[in-house]
Amino acid sequence: MRYPFLKLEETVTKNNIRKMACKARDLNLEFRPHFKTHQSGKIGEWFRDVGVNAITVSSLSMAEYFASQGWLDITVAFPVSILDLRRIDKLTSQIDLHILVNDLEAVEFFNNNLTNNLSTYIEIDPNYGRSGIPFSNLEMIEVLVKEIDSSKTLNLTGFYAHAGHSYKCKGINEIKELSKPLIDQFSMIKAKYGTKLCWGDTPSCSVLNQFGDVDQISPGNFVFYDWMQVLIGSCTPNDIALKMNCSVVSKYQERQEILIHGGAVHFSKEFILNDDNSRNYGQVINSDESSDWSNYLKSVSQEHGIISCSPSFFNKLNIGDVVEVYPIHSCLTANLMQGYSTTKGEFIKHFTSGTPYNA
Repeated sequence: MRYPFLKLEETVTKNNIRKMACKARDLNLEFRPHFKTHQSGKIGEWFRDVGVNAITVSSLSMAEYFASQGWLDITVAFPVSILDLRRIDKLTSQIDLHILVNDLEAVEFFNNNLTNNLSTYIEIDPNYGRSGIPFSNLEMIEVLVKEIDSSKTLNLTGFYAHAGHSYKCKGINEIKELSKPLIDQFSMIKAKYGTKLCWGDTPSCSVLNQFGDVDQISPGNFVFYDWMQVLIGSCTPNDIALKMNCSVVSKYQERQEILIHGGAVHFSKEFILNDDNSRNYGQVINSDESSDWSNYLKSVSQEHGIISCSPSFFNKLNIGDVVEVYPIHSCLTANLMQGYSTTKGEFIKHFTSGTPYNA
């Protein structure tokens, strides 16, 4: 085995998929899960096993890959680029492709240049400030609706919103307090236009049991979860399906720290803040004490990782041992590692090219 490697708990992953699919079904919501987290044809099949037939991705490259895997209803949940005209035209001849639009110039360009019909969502910004048309800009929403309705090639599927600022919540109550008024505002758009509404962030989809007039949900991170989602309140540590396995390279008694082979090119440089305001790039698992979360990845450079240890954890480790670390953000870690080693000894690669670290 080559270290570091990303271990995937297959049973936990399948349970996460099943729970979200059951929730969507019980709430009469169409489940269009986001595949940007796992990026794997093999794991995609686990979604088929629970009845999923429509998916969401984050790029045209990912859409092309999953189309080649037999998925025929795909949404690209990223604002469309006019430079991708030919690729989009080709995909629309093969599958039911949905894209996101939030700009009149792009809509006019595709209206004038597309060969095949194309389904579109108008992207709404739910006060997140990343992309999309703000709820308050009713005039621009109306302009885009009219432009699409008059188009010979574009069809309006509905409206899409991602409340990414739910990732700043701490606890179930905060998630509910943030999400409910946003969904209420989103529902007002359906009251006016009568089209479908798609909502897609893992914290709200994990916690809420009411989604107003939303028709579809498209969360992605839930398939693996991560330590950030634990702190948000979306899940428990037992729901995290990924563990980075890293070798201990050096020990530093005076600092009570260890050096692991596992850095930014494996974990990413995303972090959360501990209660003492220190940075946490990965939560170390103490298998001897399930309630001990005092050990964490305090810093990363390209290949190096420094773990801050409790005295007992430091003393039990030897050079050459392996530590397991929950990623802070599983989407980024999975993308960097390019695949997973399962507890059954199978290696699962995702669609990106190149040689994975853990092959």
